[in-house]
Amino acid sequence: MATIADKTEIAVALANAHRAYEPGITRIVRVIGDQEFATDEPVKLLEVNPDTSPSGVIPIPFSPSPPQIPFRSVVIEVTEAEFERIRAGGLTLPDGWRLGDTLYPRAV
Repeated sequence: MATIADKTEIAVALANAHRAYEPGITRIVRVIGDQEFATDEPVKLLEVNPDTSPSGVIPIPFSPSPPQIPFRSVVIEVTEAEFERIRAGGLTLPDGWRLGDTLYPRAV
């Protein structure tokens, strides 16, 4: 059975890799689902990127890549304005998904 800690470690690793590959990303927030403990629930990241076009909330799925990434993952890339709309409730995430911890920039 997967644990939140396992998925948190993978989420941090994915966030670091995405940030290294796409330095324009200004924020990465973990998205948590109602079924987060389920092994088939993907690791979900919301990435704020000023270089992307505003297109709403479009989850993009990725397959696992064992052994480094044993879970499926989903990335949602949004603009800063879209992120603010999500935080304010004007733009919604899929049912059962909510914003979790900010992975980048990390709080000091």
